[in-house]
Amino acid sequence: MSNKMERIIVYTAAIWQLLDGFITIFIYGPYIRKKGANINGLSYGEKKGLESIFGSIYSFVSIYGILLILLGLVTIYFTKTYMKNDIVPKKVPFWFLLCGIISYFTMDIISLVLYMGAGIIILAKNRSLKIYAKSNDLSN
Repeated sequence: MSNKMERIIVYTAAIWQLLDGFITIFIYGPYIRKKGANINGLSYGEKKGLESIFGSIYSFVSIYGILLILLGLVTIYFTKTYMKNDIVPKKVPFWFLLCGIISYFTMDIISLVLYMGAGIIILAKNRSLKIYAKSNDLSN
C-alpha cells in the first residue's frame, strides 16, 4: 500500500517547520531585539533593565526557532527512514501526533493540521490493514 499522500503531508509539515524556525530566528528574533533597543525617554537603569528583558525574550525566541528546526529535521529523518511503501510504520504516527500536540500548545495551526492529519490517516490505514489481514486469516 502506498504512503505517498502521507509522505507529502509530512514533508510539507516538516518544510513548514524548518521555514517557521528560520523566520523565527532570523526575522522575528532581531525584530524583538531592535524593539527593546529603541525605547526613548527612559533613565539609564530603566533602559538597561528593558534591554535585559528583551534580550531574554530574544534568547527564548531563538531557542524556540531551533526547536522548530530540530522537529522538522527529525520528522524528515523518520519519514525517509520508516515510511516506505508496503511497510506499516508502528511508532511513526505517534511521533506525528506528538508533533501535532506540540504545535497545538505553541499555536502553530498549520503544523497542527498537517501533523494530526498525517498521523490520523496513517493510524486509520494501519487499522484497516490489520482488519484486512485478520479477515484473510479467518477465511483460510
